Amino acid sequence: MSIPRTQGSRRLQALFQKADGPVFALDAAARFLYVNTAWESLTGYSAAEMARFSCRPTAHADSVELAALASAFYPPLEARSGRPAATRSVIPQREGTSRFRTLEFWPLRDQRGNLLGFLGMIHEDEEAPLAPQAESVRLRADLLNLRDHLQRRFGHDALIGQGPAHQRLLDQVQAAAASEAAVLILGEPGTGRRLVARTIHQRGTRPGDPLVPFDCTALPADVLARELFEPARPAGTTLMMVEVLDLPRDLQGRLAHMLEGPIRLLATSGGDPDRALAEDRLRPDLYYRLTTLVIRLRPLRERLDEVPLLAQHLLERLNQRSERPRTGFTSQALSALTRYDWPGNFRELARVIDAAHAAADGDVIGLDAVPAEIQGNLGAAHLPPAPTTPMTPLDEVLEQVERRLIEQALQRSRHNKSKAAELLAISRPRLYRRIGELRIPEPLETVTSD
Repeated sequence: MSIPRTQGSRRLQALFQKADGPVFALDAAARFLYVNTAWESLTGYSAAEMARFSCRPTAHADSVELAALASAFYPPLEARSGRPAATRSVIPQREGTSRFRTLEFWPLRDQRGNLLGFLGMIHEDEEAPLAPQAESVRLRADLLNLRDHLQRRFGHDALIGQGPAHQRLLDQVQAAAASEAAVLILGEPGTGRRLVARTIHQRGTRPGDPLVPFDCTALPADVLARELFEPARPAGTTLMMVEVLDLPRDLQGRLAHMLEGPIRLLATSGGDPDRALAEDRLRPDLYYRLTTLVIRLRPLRERLDEVPLLAQHLLERLNQRSERPRTGFTSQALSALTRYDWPGNFRELARVIDAAHAAADGDVIGLDAVPAEIQGNLGAAHLPPAPTTPMTPLDEVLEQVERRLIEQALQRSRHNKSKAAELLAISRPRLYRRIGELRIPEPLETVTSD
């Protein structure tokens, strides 16, 4: 295997092979072109085995280990878009263990700007990468950590969000689940009121205790009266009253009386209970029952900083039942999603992500796949053009990597240049020459015993 040949790449080929740190190269289709001996030692796989092996964001290989390897070395969105990027990944090893490492991906382009492939380096934890952290990978890692936290706390991972306000919501849900008092969940349509109610029920009841929903706006008064009060409700039953402020006033007293027994109430509404009481649309006895515990859900327009995380969550949920998985969004697509005010809240966001998932051509959802009405009244055709990514010449990228390898060797040898030259498998005069040509600065205190 060999990396694309230029004058700089020929000079660095031997250096990469002898380098102390793992180095690899991928072609434009994310297939392995080159790995050095340090990479082989880290993973346990040989260069011959990895020749033309394809990296993919989802499992596709014959074994779990190879599938994980293919996913770990798949270039992040930023690198595939032409920008250097660093990721934090689990590197699987042949013997079955794994190690966390930082990976750098440097896009390689020809003079016309065509993508040739990617040059990669693997660093230990204490070594800071030159390339910036990949935002797309960080988003997926944050989502994975949040799902794990929610699964352990609530038994499912549906209440996705981030920030102090969302943490307060989770604390309120946990407190409500530990109580037997009625809970009133207020919020606009599409903010997840029923999801919060079901989470409280699942967390706070015994397995098998029923949750019986009633929609006060959809059912006629006589049907509500018959279905709500005539059947005998066993102890442990939870009633979920959707839009409870629309319950006919003559039924509100009967509901308040029912709650004196072993029946739990979880109610939702998009209205204002205080205003309903003042306008005599809500009976005082039911008002005081309802407002013991109140949870207010914020509309999505007040959670725009959470939209990227919510969008990634919805996208990965779609991927589970799709034959064409998408790995994430371009920065232009995320920018369009976070500029929109989302009058339909989370429900509207789910519809938009579903449409964008179906419209996208590749594994990344770009601005062209986002519905035009989300991008503004004029649509994508009238948005300012996306900024172009400046092209970095191949030799300049390779020079930066060579600089990094020399700096690593000097650091490991405590700036003893003879030892650094041995680590790099080059002569000391050549090392001196390259240090001068690359203008690598000397530390304030250097080891002079060469």
